[in-house]
Amino acid sequence: MIKRFLGVLRNQYLGPTHLSKNPMISKTQLLFVALTANLFGIDQPVEISIAKPGDDLQAILDRGSDLYLEPGKVYPIHQTLRFVQPGQRISTLHPTRLNDYARLVLAAPDIGQLVNGMRLDGVVLEKVILDGNRYGLSYMDRIHGKPELVFFGGQGASRQIVRQCVFLNPRTWSALKVHEGGNEIVVEDNVFFGAGHDVRGNGREGREKPIIQEHQTHYNWGDGISCAARNTTVRNNLIIDPTDVGIVFFGAPGSVAEGNVIASISRESLGGINLVDPLEFYAFEEEPSLIDYRGTTLRDNWIDARGARIHMAIPIGATPWVPSKKGFTLLGGAVQDNLITGGAAAYGIVVSGVRDWTINGNQSKAQYSGIAEGLHRNPPDEPGPFLFEPEFVENTVLQSDFKPAERHLKHLLRCNHLPRNPMGFRDYSYGSSEVQAVVETAFLEMLAREPSIEELLFFSDWLSTTRTNADSLRRVLMGSPEFVLLRGAFNPQDLQLFREKLWMKALSEAVGFVGDESWKTAAEIYTEAWEEISLRSPLQQSPLQ
Repeated sequence: MIKRFLGVLRNQYLGPTHLSKNPMISKTQLLFVALTANLFGIDQPVEISIAKPGDDLQAILDRGSDLYLEPGKVYPIHQTLRFVQPGQRISTLHPTRLNDYARLVLAAPDIGQLVNGMRLDGVVLEKVILDGNRYGLSYMDRIHGKPELVFFGGQGASRQIVRQCVFLNPRTWSALKVHEGGNEIVVEDNVFFGAGHDVRGNGREGREKPIIQEHQTHYNWGDGISCAARNTTVRNNLIIDPTDVGIVFFGAPGSVAEGNVIASISRESLGGINLVDPLEFYAFEEEPSLIDYRGTTLRDNWIDARGARIHMAIPIGATPWVPSKKGFTLLGGAVQDNLITGGAAAYGIVVSGVRDWTINGNQSKAQYSGIAEGLHRNPPDEPGPFLFEPEFVENTVLQSDFKPAERHLKHLLRCNHLPRNPMGFRDYSYGSSEVQAVVETAFLEMLAREPSIEELLFFSDWLSTTRTNADSLRRVLMGSPEFVLLRGAFNPQDLQLFREKLWMKALSEAVGFVGDESWKTAAEIYTEAWEEISLRSPLQQSPLQ
């Protein structure tokens, strides 16, 4: 046990890429760890070998070694990479920029998972691009059994770290799952770009359609971070274009999400940060309908519905998400000092089915439009920033601008009832401010300028009349001479690959040097990357070739 514990300390504090992010760890303490590790026969890293593309990466892990990757190289992965002992690390060795990271890319159509750190203490995944290759391999054509792109946590795992990575285009329901049973996991300073397609089909791979089975529609949408582990810290991550939820806590008592940014640029997201799931793992034995969220905290996060609908920014309680979960009560937790912005917002913070919560200090600068489905023929309240159902909120502190529901707050999504279009996606109208935000953001992202009044009116009417999705608008803009002059010539069918290249370049510029332990805030990275993409003139912007 002592040897195992010191192995974890050795990797976390004496690894070649950093000493410690904890200012409380002194050089004397680090020396103590090193000397004690030697006393118990734990080797210190003296010579580091770098794996090359084509090497057997799993064999390196199976030997108990850390896996260091060469900057800028692409590593095709045909079988899930699995950590095999506590304290192991997978990392790019001394990259200088974000786009200098090694890239692990799925290369086999029958697998969806790149990395698995299940049930192992102290493993570290850092400074790597994790590419699900959705637009090369397409989606996984099955309803159940789709693994997460990266899988951490699990019974007995503690002090695991996922830091300064880039997650791209998972083929499955989540980019990063931190499983129940884990404890004290840290997920910080990462970038997530794209997860699945939305209910309108934005983000879909060319062959991809919803799976319709026994009158049920199964969409291939995805989370950014899905967390059920206790005492997990989800800090300073930038999550762009998730389609299910940006961050979801499945109970996860004691866990904190702070300083994160969730932004919908081109794909709708059902939830920004979710606190809705009555996971049986956290049910109280004496009262199974009571679910433990004590200590689960959201603070200082920014949710931006800039260019696509976020159906609910922060839903709290089960029934706004799934009405059939009526009767469950989520216990404890806090939602404080979060910010909601954007013209495509639907519902902000929604509360129903909770006890003993604190919800205050939150701000909204968003525009809300487009009523939700509700209970099919029984519509809910109109969209708004802060709503609650008084009869299902017990002993809870609410900031003063919360409004009680006039009808109900059940099922505030748009994904189940209206007719499907010929591709199998849902055919919904746009909200009044939502459609304007969709058009403006598409122009800024693709042409680096705002639309003229005439363009805004024309394309808003076109989207509203035809109920065409935002990807179709972007493809129209890609075919224009203005786009070719500004960005270069790209096949409109490669929209998602173009957007990945566009954003990776901007994000790398925004993050800057990554050779030390400094990392900007997620808000700074997001703001600077968006400015890089949307505000440069054609004379300043070189084509992305």
